[in-house]
Amino acid sequence: MVMNKIQVFLLIAILFASCSGEKRQQKQMIDEDKLGFIEADVKSENTNLRSKAEYGISLPGSSETIERAFENAPPLIPHTTTGFFPIKIKNNICFSCHLPDKAKAVGATPLPETHFTDLRPEMEQKDGVYYTTFEGKLAISKIKNFNNAYFNCSQCHVPQAEVSVNIENLFTPEFRDVLYRKRSGLEKTIKEGIEN
Repeated sequence: MVMNKIQVFLLIAILFASCSGEKRQQKQMIDEDKLGFIEADVKSENTNLRSKAEYGISLPGSSETIERAFENAPPLIPHTTTGFFPIKIKNNICFSCHLPDKAKAVGATPLPETHFTDLRPEMEQKDGVYYTTFEGKLAISKIKNFNNAYFNCSQCHVPQAEVSVNIENLFTPEFRDVLYRKRSGLEKTIKEGIEN
């Protein structure tokens, strides 16, 4: 098959366009070392980021809690968590002290009401199928047992640690009630901003 001049010209033009496109794409790529907020080599022994956080080693019941970072923030874990993980739905060591019926006896903070509440969008049924109303309404219902949606405690609660970073913290928490520095008031304010 013999190519005419137009076909040869089109073939060269396509080849040239595809090569120049690759070069443009390479120019737009960001080098991995340039990603991030700080100029530091995270793999270097001299970088402070390699130092590990010093987590508390106090046994449960012998540690001091700290104020919440902001109103209704999940409280930090003030004691050691060695041997607590992985937390599983049928094996959760946190329950041995923090379920409300056990907490008072051992001096632990009991799980709040929100962990015994089903928080779901309001549903409506049409032709045997359930749909969310998308109107921001919650169908809140108290349940007798712990809501297993919260079984993995470490999704929200983390151990306290002494960490020093070279970044100034300009955040100042504001609490509507002085009691909320030590406990949650979420069960009273859960609908704020959602329903009129």
